[in-house]
Amino acid sequence: MRAGLIAGALLALAVAEPALGQAEVPCTNVGGGKFECGWFRSGDGRSGGSIVAVGTTTVGYLHQGRNWIQCEEQGGDMRSADGYRNHWFGWTQADNGAWGWASALDASGGDDYGSFGGGTPPCNGAHGTPPSYNGAWGSPPATSPSPPPSPTTPAVDADRDGVAPPTDCDDTNSRVYPGAPEVVGDGIDQDCNGADAAGRVSATIVFSSRSTRTSTRFRSLRVAEAPAGAQVAVTCTGRRKGCPRSQTLTTSAKGSVSLTKLFRKPLKVGARVRVAVTTPNAIGKVRELRIARKRVTGRTLCLAPGAVEATRC
Repeated sequence: MRAGLIAGALLALAVAEPALGQAEVPCTNVGGGKFECGWFRSGDGRSGGSIVAVGTTTVGYLHQGRNWIQCEEQGGDMRSADGYRNHWFGWTQADNGAWGWASALDASGGDDYGSFGGGTPPCNGAHGTPPSYNGAWGSPPATSPSPPPSPTTPAVDADRDGVAPPTDCDDTNSRVYPGAPEVVGDGIDQDCNGADAAGRVSATIVFSSRSTRTSTRFRSLRVAEAPAGAQVAVTCTGRRKGCPRSQTLTTSAKGSVSLTKLFRKPLKVGARVRVAVTTPNAIGKVRELRIARKRVTGRTLCLAPGAVEATRC
């Protein structure tokens, strides 16, 4: 009888304890600071799909299927109509181009409160905070409207920069006001546009080669003077031009990585090599090399955070 009571007590304790080791949402590092996951909510991403929100506002949707996030962070304790719960959110770009937070509740796979897998890094507050209310995902609690300001109480320009709140987004700093010069990458939104300006990745892509009328062989090709741990995505295009498969490498603690071994074979005229060096929340550097007769031509482009196509700097 006593043994039965002890077994019953142990069972009760086991049920009361929270589950440990929740399965993560399966995601894959696809390079460029992006981690691709599956999203199961039906929708074309234009009028419906997985919600992308900022605070209590839905800013867009992700289409059903594969979409990427850049990092993850904990927010409010959300529940879905399916009966699942989670507090993990991924920073992403909706199909309409708006940036915001997507809930792990809408991602395929994973347990209750399971985070995003595949090595997805933490956001560490780089994009503000995810939705923080507790409740049904996509149905934030109604808030009472704020009373209008008293017409007899003028706004105070505490920092004396000539702009009063709420137009001035930080009335304690005279260097922060709409139209102020923006300092890139310092973590401060000087011009009150809602975000700090992204800095550019500093890196050099250097090579030596030997070219003929029909092909070029790289004797050396490397990235140097880049941030430590930067991602280097290498692609080569040109049908039957001797291109290796695309690969993504990581720079060393000294900010360098050799790409020479990727190009063991000569590349035929017409082949195009693209080397993109990126870090989170920064404008990436892209070097495009074109194999021509007896020479290699090239150009340098910029890759905005979250963008797929590089543009002129």
